[in-house]
Amino acid sequence: MAVNSNEFRIRQLCEICLFRQFGQDILGELAKVAIVRRIPKNKVLTHLGDIPRYVYYIIQGKIRLSAPLPDGREFIFSDLGPGNTFDLTRLFSRRPSNMNAASIVDSDLLQIEVAFMARIFDKHPDLALKVIPHLCEATHEAQERVIHTAASALSTRLATTLLRLTESPRGMTSMDRIDISQTDLAAMVPASRAKVNRCLREWERRYLTRYDHGSLTILNRAGLAAVALGEAAFDRPMIHIAHDRASPWHGPGRH
Repeated sequence: MAVNSNEFRIRQLCEICLFRQFGQDILGELAKVAIVRRIPKNKVLTHLGDIPRYVYYIIQGKIRLSAPLPDGREFIFSDLGPGNTFDLTRLFSRRPSNMNAASIVDSDLLQIEVAFMARIFDKHPDLALKVIPHLCEATHEAQERVIHTAASALSTRLATTLLRLTESPRGMTSMDRIDISQTDLAAMVPASRAKVNRCLREWERRYLTRYDHGSLTILNRAGLAAVALGEAAFDRPMIHIAHDRASPWHGPGRH
């Protein structure tokens, strides 16, 4: 199937939970104006303060949402991957962007002009009733994440972040490995790199995760989920069990 064919664009639009509710006729209209773009690594799509003109769906690659902090550091709000959408709030708001959006690897995106979406809503006002609850839910989840981050210990924040980064937006099996630097993890939490490093070393001793040359592997997702919930009562003797022996903290088939 050709990447720029109408059929391909409709298929990609159907992957977006929000757009699946629109019906085939409207999806056909969207597909005619949607553009598949190849975004090179380190390309900034939206700058802080811009009023974005497009909404995006990630076909493949990774887009980072981030904002500079007053002390000169960068706060990484999220790394988005295949199946994720961003800038959907532009469908109803013309406020300037509060984050930068940039590709951190070569990425393919489906791009739809906000002005065209506005015309669709003018023609089909009932669609807004389907879109608004979706955006409200996304806003609520973002608020909960900020509150959770502000109120939680570093280990809880870091565990929650890793579980979120390795979730699949399409309901597929979650990933067990991601490529990410400790500096970037620290910017997501946020915390110093040294504190993140100490936390990861402790988790490696507990066989929860392993970090090696920019690659982080989750060894025990259930155990990491317990940390995310604030359940840090690990049994210390487990820490020294040899790697080739079964551990109560390992899930079935994970060694």
